[in-house]
Amino acid sequence: MSIASELISLTLDICKQHSLPPVSWLHLPPENPRDPHHKKFGVLVLADGSCGFFFTRLGDNLKQLRDKIDEKQILSTPVLDLAEGYNDDNLVKRTLGLGALNAIAQHVFRRSSYVLQDNANPLGQLDLDTSHRVGMVGFFKPLVRMLKDQHVPVTVIEKDEGYLDYDGPVDVTLDVGALKRCDRVLITASTLLNGSLDSVLSSCPADARVALIGPTVGCLPDPFFARGIDVVGGSRVTDLSSLKQHMEFGENWGNSVIKYCIYNKQYPGARHLF
Repeated sequence: MSIASELISLTLDICKQHSLPPVSWLHLPPENPRDPHHKKFGVLVLADGSCGFFFTRLGDNLKQLRDKIDEKQILSTPVLDLAEGYNDDNLVKRTLGLGALNAIAQHVFRRSSYVLQDNANPLGQLDLDTSHRVGMVGFFKPLVRMLKDQHVPVTVIEKDEGYLDYDGPVDVTLDVGALKRCDRVLITASTLLNGSLDSVLSSCPADARVALIGPTVGCLPDPFFARGIDVVGGSRVTDLSSLKQHMEFGENWGNSVIKYCIYNKQYPGARHLF
């Protein structure tokens, strides 16, 4: 079963006996944000404040979202129905589906006694300073700079050929098979939208320590852990009114969002949360 199918099936199963809050707000990034980094993300918000981020910069995804979304229809659609779109071939439905899955999971975490590890660093669980080579799937400049400072050899797997000319102390390649040389692997959450996560994981050595990170990995982590991922690093919203203001102006999210980690070995499983 695919990751998309597993996420949807798991979410439907644990939520079928519960009434979920309706969608209350949908945001797409502005055309000309003040902070270019945050033009990449939209958010779907439930009435209880649970937020699901989604990536908008896969191909012409943002244009499709702007052209094809009927916001009134989205707000009137049950969030579980939106979530099922994550397994659709249509990019708009898949994008909103992931946002819905993320929002539902954040609602589940809010209702659960399970405590997310706030301000924890997922990279700290991988002991990068003892690695002989780190693999990175998706070029993420802050991580590249950090690893450069630690003098750790890095191989970046990128689909964008523009990064092949990157002038820095990393090897950039289109070949996902290069991960076989890496004993630590950092995977950005964009793999959840382009459908490449399973193929990426199949290229990782069996004993590699793997982290899946990014604002759009706010969903239930069970399918990731079942595939051998060690830690998931997501983001949760602590001040919704502040986040709305920041997002509408295309600004850095600041203290309105906090990063968290979920560790495979410490996670009780979604069916023990709700």
